[in-house]
Amino acid sequence: MVQVQSHVMERAADFAQLADRLERMASSIEETKDDATPGKLLQLAEKTRGAELNIAFCGHFSAGKSTMINTLLGASLLPSNPIPTSANVVKIRGGEKAARVYTHNNGVLTFDPDTEMEKLKQFAVDGDTVEWVEVSYPGTMLNEKASLLDTPGIDSTDAAHKIATESALHLADVVIYMMDYNHVQAEENFNFTKTLKDRGKPVYLVINMIDKHIDFELDFDSYKESVEEAFATWNIEPDGIFYTSLAEPDHEENQYEAFRALLEQLIADREKLVSKTVADAAEHLIEEHVQVLRRQNAAERQELENRLDELQLPALDSRDAGRVKNALQTAEEAASELASRVDKARKQMEKELAALLDNARLTYYSTNEAAEQYLESRKPGFKMGLFFSGKKTEEERARRLDVLLADLREKVAANLDFHFKELLSKFPEQFDLRDEAYHAAVYATTIEVTAEFLASHVKDGASTREYVMNYCSDISNGIKTEYRRAGLGLIDQVAALIRKQTEQESMALQKQLAVLRELMQIHARLGQLAAMEQAARQRLQAILREGA
Repeated sequence: MVQVQSHVMERAADFAQLADRLERMASSIEETKDDATPGKLLQLAEKTRGAELNIAFCGHFSAGKSTMINTLLGASLLPSNPIPTSANVVKIRGGEKAARVYTHNNGVLTFDPDTEMEKLKQFAVDGDTVEWVEVSYPGTMLNEKASLLDTPGIDSTDAAHKIATESALHLADVVIYMMDYNHVQAEENFNFTKTLKDRGKPVYLVINMIDKHIDFELDFDSYKESVEEAFATWNIEPDGIFYTSLAEPDHEENQYEAFRALLEQLIADREKLVSKTVADAAEHLIEEHVQVLRRQNAAERQELENRLDELQLPALDSRDAGRVKNALQTAEEAASELASRVDKARKQMEKELAALLDNARLTYYSTNEAAEQYLESRKPGFKMGLFFSGKKTEEERARRLDVLLADLREKVAANLDFHFKELLSKFPEQFDLRDEAYHAAVYATTIEVTAEFLASHVKDGASTREYVMNYCSDISNGIKTEYRRAGLGLIDQVAALIRKQTEQESMALQKQLAVLRELMQIHARLGQLAAMEQAARQRLQAILREGA
């Protein structure tokens, strides 16, 4: 006995803890513009705290839901004929007699179920001013912890009826889906039942009014088989199917008693059912809240997506964020390459020019010998012969100068000038450029080795063999310096051509970049919206699962 009491207390604590979490979830989203989900969570919390079992009757408005509930309870508590259906959710529970009508504008109205039942039934069909009807009645299969919910017909032409039904499903632990024998294969039955199963609800099908069956047209076993096949085609696996008749209780196929026994067993298993279905309902309400957020973001999201469709680039799916990101990265790399193209090209050309000049050999043994003779003729006191020495000396000086000039000019022409012009003329081609004026300027370049040039590198007083070598090196470097200066000037011209080409490409690329950057901004905002919605989901799930 003590163990049973301990178990009950433990279950009560579990339900209380779960109810607290549901209330915290409701509180966490009250600041959003979601007007429905917090209220549903609070309703679910109240139901959970009492571990209350709700069995919802849904289905075709003419399937006999209200009559079935009245029969099961043994009391005429719901409107049936001649009133076709309830317009509100009507909740019936066990306990002391009481009736309450929750209105939209006038609060809660109370009635005496014994004397004012007809008035109560009128409220049950008033969908405009009434939100909810609740009746407590003793002496039925129900107790204070178990309720039956009668919902409006889902096929009603009044959209509010369907909304009323769907708005109560979060409180339903089990759904009894009733259908008229002749309307089983209505598409709305399949759609609604599949929705219930997708929400994780236990769903039992009740095919009512089987007294309409005419056996000689189709035997009943074949009819049942056709029903099961129809739901299987929609990938719907109900938790059970019952075939009933209230008009002919003795009908040989009537499973009313088995159906009633199922309900009694469900009520007996109340705590086990409620602990699972509440958690499932809470998960679904989390998704409902996320959908509310999505609807709130829908206008902005649609505007952003429309802009994505407006911003089109060749061979690019603007809706594919990954491809847009890759395209932007590629374009930015191309822009960076364009921005540095002139400098890179200049450095490349200067490097090639430097390599050419460094490898060009302008002085050989003959050059050294001629330079030595030339330098000797430049010494003070240099003199040729005894008679008429002044003239002979000048003639010898001129001869030695000509020999050195001829040698150097020959070496420069063969070892430098030819290769210099060949290299410089090919620079534009390396960058897909062609310019005849530049080509002509290259071949018009002339670096003249003159007597003045040779004289300018002579240092007075030098006479050693080492100095001769240094002198040859100086004039070689001097010639290369002139070629370097000329080469750099030509490189400037190529750089200017590249810059012009780059500016044209850059203009087109900048337009592309502007589109891609706007596309990325749009995708980033879409990502923010999705992340916000996902964060809301994760926050609520953390509260539900961990109390965090």
